[in-house]
Amino acid sequence: GDTASAIEEAAKKHGFFDIQKSDSLQRAVKLAYNAAMPGDVVLLSPACASWDMFESFEERGRVFKETVYSLKG
Repeated sequence: GDTASAIEEAAKKHGFFDIQKSDSLQRAVKLAYNAAMPGDVVLLSPACASWDMFESFEERGRVFKETVYSLKG
């Protein structure tokens, strides 16, 4: 979203350099899914509002759940 660059810069300032950016929540979930190992947890923990991408936090949560469910085999 709108604050992605600011978050990336803050992360780099604190030593986090393995950063994968995504242009959508669906793509971010798929990136996390592909990076996760058995037993890992992928958590949706928004740091900012997402009005530029979703109408509400409920919609954001619904899209997250739908994307996760679509990955199940």
